[in-house]
Amino acid sequence: MAGSGTAQLRPAEESLLRVEDLVVEFPAPKGQKVHAVSGVSFDLMAGETLGIVGESGCGKSTTGRALLQLPRPTSGRVVFEGTDLTGLGKEALRQVRTKLQVIFQDPISTLYPRRTIGELVTEPLSLWKIGSPAERTERARQMLAEVNLDYDAVSWRHPYEFSIGQCQRISIARALMLNPRVVVCDEPVSALDVSVQAQILNLLEDMKARYGLTLIFISHDLAVVKNVSDRIMVMFLGKTCEIASADQLYAAPAHPYTRALLMAAVISSKALNRSAAAALGGAEEEGESETEMPSPVRPPSGCRYRTRCPRAEALCAEKEPVMRQIGEDHYVACHFPIGVPKATAVAGAPSGATS
Repeated sequence: MAGSGTAQLRPAEESLLRVEDLVVEFPAPKGQKVHAVSGVSFDLMAGETLGIVGESGCGKSTTGRALLQLPRPTSGRVVFEGTDLTGLGKEALRQVRTKLQVIFQDPISTLYPRRTIGELVTEPLSLWKIGSPAERTERARQMLAEVNLDYDAVSWRHPYEFSIGQCQRISIARALMLNPRVVVCDEPVSALDVSVQAQILNLLEDMKARYGLTLIFISHDLAVVKNVSDRIMVMFLGKTCEIASADQLYAAPAHPYTRALLMAAVISSKALNRSAAAALGGAEEEGESETEMPSPVRPPSGCRYRTRCPRAEALCAEKEPVMRQIGEDHYVACHFPIGVPKATAVAGAPSGATS
């Protein structure tokens, strides 16, 4: 799959958030490193929703948290409203974080069980000493009403008294208390029932329109991401393989990994084990099984997806592909993208021709 490069970045002056060559590494035993995120670049316009998809372990959640400097990236730049967050000191970064909020996958674990809902929702205002106690209560009342919860009925109760769907609504209300500009939604519906998922997704869309939010929506569910995203970035093993508008990505995936993900998403549950394995697998190499993800400690040379890719050739092991444009707002990091003639693909010239 996977390559580096910045061809997908739009003019810097137009971006609300711009990420350049983001690298996040963690220490591993015997002096090794886990290459969690390796050279990822993307940008985000005001009011836009960027979906980030990929299988577990691809680095999508680490990417989202690294934007907030949780953890601090190993290298790269995260430019928000013209300021590089990676160069800010502790207090300056604390000030900026009021404009950058996150909604986590497990809302129950993010809500302190000994505090009441009223205390939890008003806490952001209390920490920043914004408004009087009465004004904070009124703001909490307003935000809980926005997520279809009655302040008088829930404010005196504790998180463990609510369902996971209700806790996620509370988390959304709390995240918006300080009027952020960007909200990172880290798999916010993956733990919910399908019917509740739809309610939360509709709620996020309503809040985005009402408050002018800009969202990063992280998920492994491609159907969910398509419904909420303007642009989608596909990741594999810490790298970006494809970026395109939602409609373009689903209509004409150019990367073999993207196509495999889409194939796995639409097959029936009865055939899941066999068909998904065939779609996501590849030739066995370097001790890896056909469907096992390569190790982030020892990623393959060249393209990191090549050990599972049915289109892989010698070039894929020798040279890492770089992001390049193949259509309008459609970028891919692949030596042999789907729908591009092989001669054109190897030459690396942008093309919208099909084969």
